[in-house]
Amino acid sequence: MKYALITAFYPTENFPQNIRTIAQQVDITIICDNSLTANYMLFAPLITEDNIRYVCFEENLGLSQAFNRVLRDPQYNWQNNDYIFFFDQDSSINDHHVDALITAYERASQNCDIGCLGPVYFNTSSGSMELPKAKRMISVQTYIVSSIITSSMLCRYGDLKTIGFWNEDVFLDMADWDLCWRMQMSGKACCLTEAAVLRHSVGVGEKKVGPLRLRVGAPVREYYQIRDCLYLLKKSYTPMKYRIRFLAMILVRSPLHVLFLNNRKERLRYILKGLYDHFNGKHGALSEEKGSAV
Repeated sequence: MKYALITAFYPTENFPQNIRTIAQQVDITIICDNSLTANYMLFAPLITEDNIRYVCFEENLGLSQAFNRVLRDPQYNWQNNDYIFFFDQDSSINDHHVDALITAYERASQNCDIGCLGPVYFNTSSGSMELPKAKRMISVQTYIVSSIITSSMLCRYGDLKTIGFWNEDVFLDMADWDLCWRMQMSGKACCLTEAAVLRHSVGVGEKKVGPLRLRVGAPVREYYQIRDCLYLLKKSYTPMKYRIRFLAMILVRSPLHVLFLNNRKERLRYILKGLYDHFNGKHGALSEEKGSAV
């Protein structure tokens, strides 16, 4: 069976069309809605279709816990060899995207034990294709890499179960990296293939500051990124280059965001709140969100 799990958080009117495109390529599509109020009116036309399910938690569980709620739900009769595709509400795929990923997965599996595989993605914010420099080819158009993003990630259910599914202590942005590294700790490879391309928006755009490009996101994202950076710095499975990257995000990128992006005072407040909550062991959603989309 082929399943698609899609997280939503105060989705826009474009979201249902993205879901239809995905649902046409898999057996079951499950919308995991983290909005504080249900969006039944938006999804009503979709829910009538046989292969689309809608689950609203009526609280912001974050990416990891939202996925896990569904993955641990026995009503879906999960099997270890089920293909699970993960998406967020901004994911936009072309026809045959899912089959292209499965073909690449099966071909590459002849050469290594794969834990997760994803497509290259076209960053609509920067207008460029994202392909990591550090990669090792294992089959035609497919490489072993250190991490991939959540959107369009493909895993087998049994492999997810082996590592304990998603790490619910990582709330949002870095949950995909955490999952990739835990797959690698279990002896499985993280792969990326050029056989499929995902159109994906990162934040709401980019701002150029000298030679740097700062990705612009909602101010509250500063809170989760700081908190999750600090959490992953302590994990033994976090690669050294990412430890350095996290330190740069905390010590360099965050001050740059405060200096050059909009809502400076709000961003600074969220950064300081993230620091405070991390050192006080807080996980989960920021209680003051009250419906502000992240």
